[in-house]
Amino acid sequence: MFLPKLLLFLSKAEGIPSESHIARAASGKYFYFTKNPGSAVELLATSLPANATFFLTFVALKFFIGYGLELSRIVPLIIYHLKRKYLCKTEDEVKAAWAPGDLGFTTRVPGDLLVVTIVLCYSVIAPIIIPFGALYFALGWLILRNQVLKVFVPSYESYGRMWPHINTRVVAALLLFQVTMCGFFIIKKFYYAPFLIPLPVLSLIFAFVCQKKFYHFFQATALEVACQELKETPNMEQIFRSFIPPSFSTDKAADEDQFEDAVSVVSRSQSFV
Repeated sequence: MFLPKLLLFLSKAEGIPSESHIARAASGKYFYFTKNPGSAVELLATSLPANATFFLTFVALKFFIGYGLELSRIVPLIIYHLKRKYLCKTEDEVKAAWAPGDLGFTTRVPGDLLVVTIVLCYSVIAPIIIPFGALYFALGWLILRNQVLKVFVPSYESYGRMWPHINTRVVAALLLFQVTMCGFFIIKKFYYAPFLIPLPVLSLIFAFVCQKKFYHFFQATALEVACQELKETPNMEQIFRSFIPPSFSTDKAADEDQFEDAVSVVSRSQSFV
């Protein structure tokens, strides 16, 4: 909980100017912290298969419990009520505490990349992890798509600059998987393991082609996007009031107008009679 905030503070201390760049930098730090690449050589030994059950349980719990909490949003609800009771003094502070915020790329992207790395590395050792990984990303596509469209409010627009950041780390996870697979097959004395050696080379070539062909498109905002009008800031007052039941609403002006209209219609009908 506190580590992402510390990484965000360190990224800001580096002098990075934009908020989206700070989020990408903190996301990269968090990814490499959770991945711990220094232990990759040790994991290639016999201890790697022994941890298969742990990581299988980790992936299963992550999409069973993690997405359930995300969909119900119990934790933000508890935090909101605690802030409202002990910290908020004005109505503006209550609305700021209620605001759902953005998707949280700083922690969500490294978490998903960690699952990609685990599923890839253990797909050879414990193939049963593959369906759990597929379910994780299938449910993630459904649930997070709903949350992005209907819950979260983006705080900035980076115009796709997160994609090179993610693609680079996916290739790194792929390379780690290929090295792990070669080491596991060599330990198991698989005679055709040398035929897998070209795979990391092909992955590096793919990463080089992506960097040269696609990455430069994300260095600057496209003219087609820059010439468009600025997006309107969502009206948080209207969004806030849309979640309040009409019976609890303090704004009775619309109801009184409707009541007066109804009374006038009834009075006119009685006059005609």
